[in-house]
Amino acid sequence: MRLKFVRNRFSVIEPHVKDMDVLDIGCVDARPSGIKKYRSTGLHIFLREHASRLLGVDIDGAGVDEMKKDGFNVVQANVENMDLGRRFQCIVAGEIIEHLGNAGLFLENIKKHLATDGKLIITTPNAFGVLGFFRILRRNEIKVHEEHTCWYDPKTITQLLNRYSYKVDEMYFSNKSKWYLKKNFYKLKYQFPKMVCFLRPYFSGTIIVIASPR
Repeated sequence: MRLKFVRNRFSVIEPHVKDMDVLDIGCVDARPSGIKKYRSTGLHIFLREHASRLLGVDIDGAGVDEMKKDGFNVVQANVENMDLGRRFQCIVAGEIIEHLGNAGLFLENIKKHLATDGKLIITTPNAFGVLGFFRILRRNEIKVHEEHTCWYDPKTITQLLNRYSYKVDEMYFSNKSKWYLKKNFYKLKYQFPKMVCFLRPYFSGTIIVIASPR
């Protein structure tokens, strides 16, 4: 499968969530700075704007309570063993699989929540993202969220999904949207990694997977 490159992951996600019954997994996911993901990335807000029905789930009870106060339909649950008692047309797992202690349990469990003709969308950092290599060259270490347990690349995420009876329908590379803002056009720290990813897309920072249950 030849992977396509997209500047904005929302362009890939939208057709699969438009007017659908959607489950957003890991909707809180606090950043190291304390900012919640639904505010910093806007994924959950985007899903609410496009889905006909949306439920968010996260293990972070305090974060769930905060989202409820903001008017979001969310529940606290462990995605490796939860039972929501219903199925969804699309399940979105944005930057969550790399946090889990057992990705296999996660995939087995959410299949019980996915319609037979439904779609699973996973986004995760690419193990070979160019910024990671630059940081190793500069500081001899990697910058990673303190709660990450593993890395994936297109081949390993495909292998994992195949083992748990999912079929990869589409896969894409993407990067941080701020790299492409006009105000950052003359900043070398954005332009150089952009050039590297243009020449070798496999160095892109994010993998987006669209899969379906077999």
